Amino acid sequence: MNAIPAGRDPRSGYSRHVTTRMLDFTSATTPWTRRLWDVSSLLALEELHEAGVWVDRRVLSQGAVDWQRHALERFLGNDPALGSPAYRRELRECVTTTLTLASDGRRKLRHLIDVARPGYLDRWAGCVAVDDPPRPELVARAVASHLLDSGHSLFGLQRWLRDGRQSLAAVDLLTEAATLLATPPHRWSVVVPFHALHRHEELAGHLPHWRTADDTWAMIAEAGLKPPERIVGSLAFTVEARDSVRAVEIAFDLVERMQARARFAAGGPVLPLGEAYVAGEAKPLPLQPPARGAQVLSLAAERQLYVVGDEVQRFGEHSRSTVDDALEIASGLNQGPLAPAIAGGWAALESLLTEARDPDEREKVVAAARAAALVAASWPRAELTALSYRIREVKDGDLAARLDACASNRERAAMISAELRSGGALPLIRSWRTGSDAACVLRLRELLTDDRRVLERVRGYVEMSLRRLYRCRNIVLHGGSTGGVALPAALRVTAPLVGAALDRLTHAHLVTGVAPIALASRAETALHMVGDDLGPDLCDLLE
Repeated sequence: MNAIPAGRDPRSGYSRHVTTRMLDFTSATTPWTRRLWDVSSLLALEELHEAGVWVDRRVLSQGAVDWQRHALERFLGNDPALGSPAYRRELRECVTTTLTLASDGRRKLRHLIDVARPGYLDRWAGCVAVDDPPRPELVARAVASHLLDSGHSLFGLQRWLRDGRQSLAAVDLLTEAATLLATPPHRWSVVVPFHALHRHEELAGHLPHWRTADDTWAMIAEAGLKPPERIVGSLAFTVEARDSVRAVEIAFDLVERMQARARFAAGGPVLPLGEAYVAGEAKPLPLQPPARGAQVLSLAAERQLYVVGDEVQRFGEHSRSTVDDALEIASGLNQGPLAPAIAGGWAALESLLTEARDPDEREKVVAAARAAALVAASWPRAELTALSYRIREVKDGDLAARLDACASNRERAAMISAELRSGGALPLIRSWRTGSDAACVLRLRELLTDDRRVLERVRGYVEMSLRRLYRCRNIVLHGGSTGGVALPAALRVTAPLVGAALDRLTHAHLVTGVAPIALASRAETALHMVGDDLGPDLCDLLE
């Protein structure tokens, strides 16, 4: 009797791995080491198609787009669901052309994108159904990014996955994902109450979607919810979206646009309630989207979070480091509006990781390569340390006891690395995070088997994303537009990566005094020499 292919077996480790990683990729609280690091294949192609417009307007250089084309050619080679061999041959020939605004290659690319989009997830289901399916990491990353880039929210996908789909075979899960994507967007009514809205009687009262305080209370009470207190009224937006949380995110963007206008009107505040009311939802939804995952944990770890202004302060003599400047510039990454978040995130990297003497580098894009080296070099120890803390939660275990006796995170990471190299099983405590930890163990085993190849792959993913952030920054600052097709997705995937790079740079500044450029050089050297007799251990790539 023939064995059931792993992708068709709901009990297989393969199917569980795909589901687990999709849960990781759709959670706003997933640490940067386990998040999505790139956008979907089709969005990357859409971005390349759009680039012709920005090159024509001299917002993007042809050199930047050429790098994008070459990197995308390699990236798309790992996506078996794009289409048939004949289609992929046409796409490869198209991507190798310059794709200028009026070129035949760009017109052909538009057609090829439109041809590939229908049935994309069904083709992935077919890829998973065979005896030798693609790596589960690749499958989960491609499917989750495609759903997110097609308009689903993180929370909406997380809720969909947890609604009875965690025990499905990978094929069935992807088939249901294809059905979900084929469902047309729904039209939502999103009511946003306001604590304060300057001159609302005069400036908002005539709007067809304005609701007075009394009307707002009645509307919310009729839905069976508790009306808010102390409001002046609300705006009822009609939004077309794939889920209710995405609808609220769209409404929040509209409110931010109002606030931006109000700052130029010399008026009073525009203060929305922190919640929005959506028809069909049993409770209000947060109006403010979750933080984007940019974290600099070393500030708290080194007890430096509030070490500011401990000496006499005088006007014009404020002393601050370049790292402090960068953190202030990038402070909008987590929850600020899209344009300043993108511009500030890139500016922080550029300020720390470039210098005037950099040879032959156009417009400081070298910062992306240096930050990618830092992030890739940080990844092994970060994952090993996180695993060590999970294992320490196991009661009465020998490994947990030995980890407790370690004096530093570096020692704990090295101990986990040694255990994995020996081939032993790690005692993971059972919880909702166990699947994610088990998937992490598999990735680390692959890393330990072929460290240089895996780290180069990680670095490649990160550099592609950070170069996308650079191009998006140019579209915002030089093109004066927030309408770039890849801007929201680029911010979603790069904010945690920028945070990881800033975290390493901040730690080096606070603990060892190593300059940012020097740390980046150390990371690049370590990645080149890892696995060599004179090369560093995986736990010491930034030491």
